Amino acid sequence: MAVFYCLEILMKTAQNTASVGLAAKLALLNSGTAVVYSGTQPTNPDTALSGNTALVTGTFSASAFGSITLNSGFMQATASFTAASYTPAANGTATFARLFKSDGTTVVADLTVGTSGTDFIIGSTTINTGVQVSFSLVLKDPCD
Repeated sequence: MAVFYCLEILMKTAQNTASVGLAAKLALLNSGTAVVYSGTQPTNPDTALSGNTALVTGTFSASAFGSITLNSGFMQATASFTAASYTPAANGTATFARLFKSDGTTVVADLTVGTSGTDFIIGSTTINTGVQVSFSLVLKDPCD
């Protein structure tokens, strides 16, 4: 009988390694979309949506993120979108965002949404079809 052990180790990643890893993740979003939803955020990005409403969709630029920089122990990059703001498709309260590759179906990540202190910053979590929505997003990877 074989016994397997799984150790959880917090790896201290070199800046260059963190930068390469982040660049690979960011490239997945080139010309992709960020969709802001209402309703309960799924457990993880691999979980299908259930009863969520797509409130507003933004499109990443062909080069979705700018240069990667080091800031307070994180390699980070700021998103570039194709417009300064987007027109909502529905009214509702924004609860999370899901990021998709350019094919529009492959999920890259889920993010918390809010006006500050969240993964994905928007002007207001109250989305109304008559009010444009602006996005701000900085993705980070830790390094030592």
